[in-house]
Amino acid sequence: MLGKRKVRKNIFELIFGYEFNKEESALDYYNRAYDNFICEDDEEESVKISFLEINEKIVEIDDIISKHLNGWKINRLSKVSLSILRLSTYEMLFKGLAPAISINEAVELAKQYAEDGSASFINGVLNNISKSN
Repeated sequence: MLGKRKVRKNIFELIFGYEFNKEESALDYYNRAYDNFICEDDEEESVKISFLEINEKIVEIDDIISKHLNGWKINRLSKVSLSILRLSTYEMLFKGLAPAISINEAVELAKQYAEDGSASFINGVLNNISKSN
């Protein structure tokens, strides 16, 4: 078992990669891209379900994010930051994960993958989302 952090990282990487491969369906992208990931069978199913659900709810998720950007437009965000925000928003609002856990994990992803300063920005946006829902 790889753990929830690795599962979350795999979902993040799929969300990010799909931003550059929208010409195919989310399921086709998943099937093609997932060969590059290492997961246990039960974790693979969790990654797949979450990735596909995020893409089904992407308009709603992006609308929620947009409402909490405080002067920013969603299309101005880096693909990395947007992918992290999408994942965490989904976890908090659709999977029922405690906001403190989801936000902490999002900040850790941002520290690892996003540009300098993104972690605090992501933290602020997600805190606003968690307080309003």
